[in-house]
Amino acid sequence: MRACSAKIGVRFLLAFFLVCLAAEVAADSDEAVTAEERQEMQERIIDESCRDELDRPESWLDRSHSYLSQRLCEPAAWFDGFFGDPRSFEETPVGTFVRLRNSLRWDETEGWSVGVRVRANVMLPRISERVRLLVTRDEDVSGDFRDGPTADDSDDRTRLGLRFIASEQARSQLDFDGTVRVTSGGLNPRVRGRYRYVQGLSENTLGRATQSVFWERSDGFGTTSRLDWEWLPDRDRLVRWTGQGTVSEASSGIDWRTSVTGFQQLSPRTALRAEVGAFGYTRPQFDIEEYFVAFRYRRQFLRNWLFFEVQPEHAWPLDEDTGQRRSDWRMTFTLEVQFENKRSREARLREYVGPDPEPMDIITLDDPIPAEAPGDRHLDPVFEQLEEDEEEESDD
Repeated sequence: MRACSAKIGVRFLLAFFLVCLAAEVAADSDEAVTAEERQEMQERIIDESCRDELDRPESWLDRSHSYLSQRLCEPAAWFDGFFGDPRSFEETPVGTFVRLRNSLRWDETEGWSVGVRVRANVMLPRISERVRLLVTRDEDVSGDFRDGPTADDSDDRTRLGLRFIASEQARSQLDFDGTVRVTSGGLNPRVRGRYRYVQGLSENTLGRATQSVFWERSDGFGTTSRLDWEWLPDRDRLVRWTGQGTVSEASSGIDWRTSVTGFQQLSPRTALRAEVGAFGYTRPQFDIEEYFVAFRYRRQFLRNWLFFEVQPEHAWPLDEDTGQRRSDWRMTFTLEVQFENKRSREARLREYVGPDPEPMDIITLDDPIPAEAPGDRHLDPVFEQLEEDEEEESDD
C-alpha cells in the first residue's frame, strides 16, 4: 500500500511542476526565439530585477549585503526569464524576499544549540503572477513564515518548491504546493492542496478556516485542519487564537496544537510578541506533550535589513522516560538578515500601509517594514463586506 502511494505521489509531484511551468508558456509558444536572443533577454531581466538602485555607503557591510542580495535574486530572475514569455520583458521585475535567521538557543535540559534557517518567497511575474518559488521549512510549509516556540525540531529541514495560486479572492484562496526536502538523507517530496476561507465576525475581528490535504513520502496521505480567530484593533496590534490538528498515515490519532498570540508594534523598528499555548497527541492516549509561555523582543539596528531578537521561554514538557512533567527555562538569541529587491519591498510596503495611507509618511522604503503587524489588514475588505451586509439587512 505504501509503495503504491509513493508512486502516485511522485507522479502527482511531477505533474504539478509540469502543469505550473508549461501552462503559462504554451499560450505564446508560437514565436520562435533563438538561443542568443534568449540569453540576451535573460541577462536584461536579471539586470532589471536584481540591480541595486540604492545609494549605499562604501562600507564592507553594505557592499557584502548588496552582493549577496544580487546573487540570491539572479537564479530566480534567470528561472523566470527562461520559462516566461519572451514578449513580456517589460513586465514587473521578479520580487525576491529572503530571510536568513541565525539562532543561538539555550535549554535548561538540552543545553546550548545553534541553527540557521532560510526562508524565501519569490514572485515570478513572467511565468505567472499566480506562481511562487518557495524556500521554507517543514513546519511552516504553509508559507506563513511564523516562528513560534518549540519550532526547533531536529528532524525539521529546509524545503524547496513551487506554489500555484489557483484562486484568490477577498474571502478565500485555493493554492497548491510541490516541495522537496533539501537534505542528504533523501528528497522526501511533498504535494499539498490548501483552501482558506475568511469570515468577518465584527468590525475588528475575523475567523479563518484552513483545510489542507497532502501526501508526503515519509508520512503518506494526511490532512490538516486549522481555525484562527483574530482581533485587530488597529494597524499596530494583533491578538490571535489558533487551533490546529493533523492526521496522516504515519500518525497515531491527531497531532494537535493550540495557542494565543499577542503582537504589539512599538515603532517601525521595535516590536513585542507574547505567546501561550500547548501541543500534544490523542493516541495511544490523549496527552499534552508540552505547555509553554514565551515572550519575544524584536529590534532593527544599524540597517533596515538587520534585526536581532531575544526570546525567553518557560515550558513544562512531559518526560517520555519518567512520565513526569519537567519545568524548563529556555532562551533564544536570533540575528536575522533580510535580502530583498525593490519590487518585493514595494509590495510589502503597500501591504502594510495600504493603497491610500493617511498620513502618507507612516513608513518609507528606507524604514524596516514590520513583518507581523496587521498594518492595512485592520481595514480588510472582509470587514467592509460585513458592514455592507449589515446595511442591506437593515434596509430590508
